[in-house]
Amino acid sequence: MRDRDIMRKSFLILVLGLGGTFTSAQASDSAVLQSMLDGCYAGTKSCVIDLHGATKTLTKALRINPERATIRNATFECRMTSGTCLYISQDGFPHHDPMTINRLEGITLLGNKSIDGITMNYTDDHNFNTNAAITLSSVSIQGFNKGISFGNNVWSVDMFNVIIGNGNIGIYTQPNVHSAGERSTFSGGTIYNNAVAGLDEESCWEFDFEGTSFDFNEQQMILKGETSFTGHIENKDTGKPEIVLGALVGVPAGSLYMSAGSSITVDEWDAKHPKQPCYVQTSLSYNNIKFPATIYGVGGTQGAVCGPGTAVNWTGQPFSEK
Repeated sequence: MRDRDIMRKSFLILVLGLGGTFTSAQASDSAVLQSMLDGCYAGTKSCVIDLHGATKTLTKALRINPERATIRNATFECRMTSGTCLYISQDGFPHHDPMTINRLEGITLLGNKSIDGITMNYTDDHNFNTNAAITLSSVSIQGFNKGISFGNNVWSVDMFNVIIGNGNIGIYTQPNVHSAGERSTFSGGTIYNNAVAGLDEESCWEFDFEGTSFDFNEQQMILKGETSFTGHIENKDTGKPEIVLGALVGVPAGSLYMSAGSSITVDEWDAKHPKQPCYVQTSLSYNNIKFPATIYGVGGTQGAVCGPGTAVNWTGQPFSEK
């Protein structure tokens, strides 16, 4: 079965499930859960919060201190009408030494396109020792405006088996952030069916994607930093470039380095009548693109690449269309 059929069926199941869930009246669990977190921060309750597979309704964002709390095994129905569902930040919390590694594990977030799923941000521009990041392991983020939004003082985020779908933007990095973006790894998982972009990088972030799929997003990636990718990219012919490379002043230009084992396909591509101008659009001569060995349907009205950026194949030789 093609990835697209799987994603459509998954989305149908999700919609049918949400239809029954969101129409039933449920009391908000936000205050009780925040009290559990606050007890962790005060040292009076456990900082490992295991909800044993329960479904919880949130009408107010949970404030999560990434240095202290781990949350496991829950489905959160996020019903607020603005803001974000989970706000991960050290704002208002003292720094602890030694630092501990905490995570969201076995978590499903269900939301709507007027809110974001997870926001990581720490507004103190003067403290270079802290990090608003938290590890994500086996997390599903469904139906949000931005699935994950990265802001200030967020770096070295590790994400394992995370799927983000059916929203507007899967992964978003906020513009003009401070002390953010140092090498973050996304291992496994899928970014799919997002109406604007799978990844919209508005600051110079450094991403490694290992064994990850980008499937049927309106645009797959908008990049302004260095990104390495091993995995699978598949889409229909959307009529626009799948990947856009730009740059910011004073930082390395947006670049995409794909491994030999990666694949790029555009389903229902017609070589005689392509709809899109190209697969990758660059704005600067120092945007770099390294294509993998397996490419199908990346040609467009202007070729595989639009713009002045340098394109090579996985051996490092100049890329030529076949």
